[in-house]
Amino acid sequence: MGDKGFVVVLGSGSLARATAYALATANGAPFEVHVVARDSAAIADICDVASARAALAGSPAIFRPISVPGFTESVLYDVLRELRPDGVFLCASRQSPWERTTDPSPWTEFVQHAGYGVTVPLQAQFALAVGRAVDRLGARGESGGRGRAPWFVNACLPDIVNPLITALDVPVLCGIGNVAILAAFLQAATGAPDQKELKLLAHHYHLHAPHDPAEEALAWQGETALPEVGALLAAGRRVERRELNQVTGLGAATLITDLLTGAERATHLPGPAGLPGGYPVLVRDGEVSLRLPAELDREAAIAANRRASALDGAVLDGKHLTFSPAASAALRPLAPELADGFGVDRLDTACEQLAGLRARLRT
Repeated sequence: MGDKGFVVVLGSGSLARATAYALATANGAPFEVHVVARDSAAIADICDVASARAALAGSPAIFRPISVPGFTESVLYDVLRELRPDGVFLCASRQSPWERTTDPSPWTEFVQHAGYGVTVPLQAQFALAVGRAVDRLGARGESGGRGRAPWFVNACLPDIVNPLITALDVPVLCGIGNVAILAAFLQAATGAPDQKELKLLAHHYHLHAPHDPAEEALAWQGETALPEVGALLAAGRRVERRELNQVTGLGAATLITDLLTGAERATHLPGPAGLPGGYPVLVRDGEVSLRLPAELDREAAIAANRRASALDGAVLDGKHLTFSPAASAALRPLAPELADGFGVDRLDTACEQLAGLRARLRT
C-alpha cells in the first residue's frame, strides 16, 4: 500500500457507519478503508456515502466494501492475509446494545436485571476470532501494510472483553467508546480545549449514574480531583444511547488516524493492553500508555475498574470469568451451567449456551 494508511473496519451497524463517515472527513495522511461484513447492501451503502463525503471534503480517502460469510477466525485470517492492513477495528458482536429499545423482550429484561456484563460471551466471540486471525498474521511473518503485525482495536464491551481475550494470549491494543464517550462530555462540561489536563477513570458501568454515589467515576483536572463528577457527566448520560455513536464514531476515527500517522494525543480509552475498564492514556507512535494522576497508581486504578466491572455484571479472575451475585442469581434457574461463570477456554461453549437462553427468552 506504500505510504497510504490502510485499515479494515469489521461491521455494518451504526458504529461502523459513524466511524466511516468520520474517517471520510478526518485530517491526516491518505488512507484506504475496507468495510467488511456479511450484509453486502449495508456495507455498499456505507462505502458509497463515505466516498461522497470524502469527495465533498476534498479528502483522498478511499472506501471499499468486502462481503464475507461470517466472522470466523479462518474467514477473517484469509481476508486479512490478502489485504495486509495496518490495523483492524471491530465494531460487530452477536449482541446489539440497542435491543432493549428496538426490540424489548424477556431477554432484554433479563439483561437489565443481571447487568450488561452477563452478555460478555456474545460480545467476546467475534473479538477472539479477530484477535486470533491478527495474531496468526504476526506469528507467520505475514505483516501488515507497514511491515509489522496489524494493531487490533475492539469496540465490543472492551472493558471486560479485552481482559478476557488477553487471558487467552490474544493481543489487543485497546478499545473505543465508554470512557472515551464520558471523557468527551467531561471535556465539553469543563470547557477544556483538549484532554491533556483531564484524567477520567471510568468503566462501561459508568455510562449510567451508579446506584451508590461512592462508586462514581473519578476525574481530575491537572492534579486536582474534580468534585461532583456525576453532574459533569450528566449530559452524556441523558443522551439516547444510539445517538452516542456519533461521539464514539468520531473518537474511533480520530484514534485510527492517530495510529496510522503516529500522532501524539492525550485521550481516554477502554481496555488498553487488555486492562479492565477505562483510563486516561497517551497515544503516540502507534502505542497506547497510561497517564494516571500522581495520587493514583496503576494497581489502584485497575482495582477501581475491577470493582466497577463486578457492578456491571462480570469480572475476570485470572482465566475464569465470574458473574456478579445478581447475574449469577438470574442465570441459575435459566442457565445453571453458566451461573458460576466459565473458564476463558470455554468461551465458544458459553456463547452458544447464552445464545440458547436468549432465543428462549426472546420467544
